[in-house]
Amino acid sequence: MDRDVSPVKSESAKSNISQISYTDDFESLPSSGSPSHAHIVDLGEYKVCVKEKGGFKLQDAVVTTLFNVSPETLKSFVSPTANTFKAVLGKRNTQLVIWRKGIEVFVGTFEHHTSMKAYRFEHVAGFLIGYDGSWHLKVTASNAYSASKWPDVWTGKFECRGGVAKMTVEAEEMDMTKQASALADSIIASKYWKLKTDIKTT
Repeated sequence: MDRDVSPVKSESAKSNISQISYTDDFESLPSSGSPSHAHIVDLGEYKVCVKEKGGFKLQDAVVTTLFNVSPETLKSFVSPTANTFKAVLGKRNTQLVIWRKGIEVFVGTFEHHTSMKAYRFEHVAGFLIGYDGSWHLKVTASNAYSASKWPDVWTGKFECRGGVAKMTVEAEEMDMTKQASALADSIIASKYWKLKTDIKTT
């Protein structure tokens, strides 16, 4: 994740799987990186991408969001000297959390139901980042509730609170990829980087 790769000279590179363009604005995340690596999405091309539902990869949405908060924020996220990185972005309604501990990354959009003392996660995804910089999706879920305690969130203490929308946990790789892509689309469309950001690193 922390290896330095010289940026390609071109301004952006086209992904083989879609028409999403990437930039070389962050040296260690080049546009020419493997599809399993994270890339900075060229938001100038974003309107073209909107038509392609399911076009974004979650790792790309994560690093693009952090880069657009500030390049220093992304630098903290990928830094091997930071053991933990946690960013909560957004206002009272739906917020985004991007949380890394070591090589594990947790991403989710959530609402804080103070009266219930609970977080309701609309989408949740967990990754492991390989030493070569590749991101491996390990779990996805939706409509998952947890106590409003971050340690419970990290350890996956989620439950279904009933109602019309039941909690789902994807087991098949194709289903996980689809769910992660839906979360990625939501993150990019919501432009969380323009909202209030609370970041902690250790």
